[in-house]
Amino acid sequence: MIFTFSATGNSKYVAERIAATTDDRLIFLRDAIRSRSYRYQIGREERVGFVVPVYFQGIPSILRFFLEKLELTAGSKEPYIYVVFTCGQWTGDAAGQVSALLKKKGLSLSAQFAVTMVDNYVPAFTVPGEEEISRILDEAEAPIDDACRVIRARGAGDYNRCKGPAPALQTAAMYPAYAHGRSTKPFVVTDHCISCGLCQEICPCGAILISGGKPAWIKPKCVHCFGCLHRCPAQAIHWKNASEAHGRYYNPRVEK
Repeated sequence: MIFTFSATGNSKYVAERIAATTDDRLIFLRDAIRSRSYRYQIGREERVGFVVPVYFQGIPSILRFFLEKLELTAGSKEPYIYVVFTCGQWTGDAAGQVSALLKKKGLSLSAQFAVTMVDNYVPAFTVPGEEEISRILDEAEAPIDDACRVIRARGAGDYNRCKGPAPALQTAAMYPAYAHGRSTKPFVVTDHCISCGLCQEICPCGAILISGGKPAWIKPKCVHCFGCLHRCPAQAIHWKNASEAHGRYYNPRVEK
């Protein structure tokens, strides 16, 4: 089984590629949490994968929440568990966070991988143009193929080449900004909103409610995934004034 979370399609694309290679079932964290599905039986030869983006060189809050709730009944003493990160540049010690959470369950991380994808953190960066997006996605194919091959063979080890210098120090320095800065207050909605309700539907933590025809953020914090912003068909959702001119992104090689 492969657990995945993807706001802009990058991790979804990688997860679907792995699932097609290994014939493993795909489970979206948003759906699992909504249905409160936290207990899973692992077959003796079954692989367990987590394919998620990296935020501030750490793991998304939705993955942390899920791992804290997760109950795995393994058919073997040492189940094969791996993580694949999608990132704009570095992953830091995100795998260390996953490993620590698994350890609390009496489980261990068998392998880690990383794939550089299109960076779409629009509060700080501008989404690249179509040609640059195509180049980045083309270059991602080889590491995805490599990960698929190793995972299919249940290869163990550290295959992450995107950790960056001093990964533990990077994560220690940057991740607190994510853990304590996921406020929903900076989200704003313009009059371009068409009241389609997509933002409410896709929000992984139920932080959005359509009220008076427009989205309202009803929780003080969210996953900080910006799925609502990127996928708004009218580009009516912004993050303060920082995202307005930075573009929108969804992986063009995956279905929304």
